[in-house]
Amino acid sequence: MQRSRIYSWISFGTVVLLLAVFKFSYHEIWKDEWQVWMMARDMGWIELLQNLYFEGHPALWYLYVKIWTTLHQIIPGILQEYWLQTAHLLAAAATFYVLFLRMRFPLWLKIALAFSYYFFFEYGIVNRGYIFVMLIGFVLAEQIHQYEKNALRVAVLIFLLCQVEAFSLFMGGAFTLYVLLRAWEKHSLVESLKQQSTQTILFGGIAGVGVFLLTVVPRSGDRNLQAAFAEPFASDVIQTAFQGNFVNTYWIGLLPDTNVFGVTILGLGLSAVVLGLLVFLFWKEKKVLFTLLFFHLVYFLFCSGFYPGGVRQWGMSFVFFVCCLHLLWDHQKQFSIPQYAILGSILLFQLLYTYRALEKEVSFPFTNAKQAGLFLKEKVPAEVPIVAINKFEATPVLAYAERNFYALPEGEEFSYFKWTEKIYIPPQQELFLFADFKKVGGIIIISYQALDPNRYPNAKLWQTFDDFNLKNENYYIYTFQK
Repeated sequence: MQRSRIYSWISFGTVVLLLAVFKFSYHEIWKDEWQVWMMARDMGWIELLQNLYFEGHPALWYLYVKIWTTLHQIIPGILQEYWLQTAHLLAAAATFYVLFLRMRFPLWLKIALAFSYYFFFEYGIVNRGYIFVMLIGFVLAEQIHQYEKNALRVAVLIFLLCQVEAFSLFMGGAFTLYVLLRAWEKHSLVESLKQQSTQTILFGGIAGVGVFLLTVVPRSGDRNLQAAFAEPFASDVIQTAFQGNFVNTYWIGLLPDTNVFGVTILGLGLSAVVLGLLVFLFWKEKKVLFTLLFFHLVYFLFCSGFYPGGVRQWGMSFVFFVCCLHLLWDHQKQFSIPQYAILGSILLFQLLYTYRALEKEVSFPFTNAKQAGLFLKEKVPAEVPIVAINKFEATPVLAYAERNFYALPEGEEFSYFKWTEKIYIPPQQELFLFADFKKVGGIIIISYQALDPNRYPNAKLWQTFDDFNLKNENYYIYTFQK
C-alpha cells in the first residue's frame, strides 16, 4: 500500500473516531433530530411516505432511519438514542471515506475540509439527513468526470440526491447542467441530447424531480402549510438570503448570524466580495463556474421566494462548493497562489468556527431535553399521564423519557408533531376533565415556558430545566391535582 494511502486511512480513522467521541459523549439530540426517528418508529412505511410533505423533506433519510427503528424494535436493550447516533455515524463514516479515499484532493486539503464547521459539526455531529447530501454529492463529484462511461451510475446518484433535501434537488440540477456543458463541448447541442449517456442522466434528473414533487410539495388544500413559507421576494427576505448564502456561509463567524441580528450594509458588501472571489476562483474553468453559479442562483431564488433558511441550510452551498472545487481540481490538477489564498480564507473561517462550536458543545448541553426526559423517566410512574404544553417543544423530552406524552384538546398520546399544528394552551378546567377521563387523581404537566400561576392555580412547579443550552430549549415540570 502506498504511503500516501496509508496516511489517508489514518486521517479517515482519526476523523471518524473524533466524531464518535463528540457524538456519544457530548451531543444531546434535539427536536429536529428526534422528529425523524419518532415518525419512522411509529409510522408504517406507506404512512411515513404520505406524511413527508408536512416535513418539507424527501424520503431518503426517513427511509434509512426507518430501517434502524426496525432494528431497535427487533433488538431490545439498546437505547434508541444510540441507534440514531450510530445510524448517522455510519453515514458520516461513509461520507468521509469518499472524501479521504476516493476524492483526488491533496491530503492536507482533505483534512482541512473534514474539520470545516459544516462537515464536522453541523452535518457530522448533528443527526440530520444533510449527511446524505454530502455523501451522494461527493460520490457524484468523484464519478462525473467519466460520465459517459458511468452514465447509469451518475443518473442513479442524481436521482438519489434529489430525494434528500430541496437544496440537493438544486444540486442534482446543477450536476445535470455540468454534464450537458461537457457534452456540448464535444458535440452540438442537438447531438449532445442524442447521446445515450446524456439521455440516461437527463432521465435520472427528471425522475428525481418528479418523485420529489410527488412526496414533498404541499397539497393544494393545505393552506396552513403553504402559509408557513416566507412572503415571496420581500426586500428583507432577499437581503437575508443574499447575506446568508455568502458571507454567513463561506466566511462563517466573521459577522453575526443574519437570522438573529439582521442584514447590514457591511454584510451585503462582504457578500458581494465573496461572490466575486468565487467567480475568480473558478474563472479558468467556465463549465464548473457556470455549474456553481447555477446552483447559487436557484438556491438564492428559493431562499428569497419560499424559505430564507439559516446556517444549517446555508451550509448546503458550502457542500456544493466543495463538489465544484473537486471538479476544478480535476481540470487544473493544481491551484494558483491567488486561488489558494481565496480557498485559505474560506477554510480559516470554517476551522475557527468549528473550534468555537466544539468548545460550546463540550462546555454546555445542546438542549435541556435530555435532562428533563431522564428526570421524568426516573420520577414519574408509567401509569401517571404526562400532558405536554406544545407538542413541538416536548418531542425530544418524551424521546429521552422513552414514553409518549398526551396533548390536549384531543387527549391522545403523541410521539411526534406536525410543523403546521398550532400551539394549544388548555384552560385549567380542561386539565381537570382530562384527569377524570384518565381516572387519576393527578397528572404531570411539561411546558416549554413557566405557566401563569393565576391561570393554573392548581399547578405546582416541581422541577425546572432552564440552564444555558445551545438550542435554548428549556422545560418546566409541574404536578397538577384537584
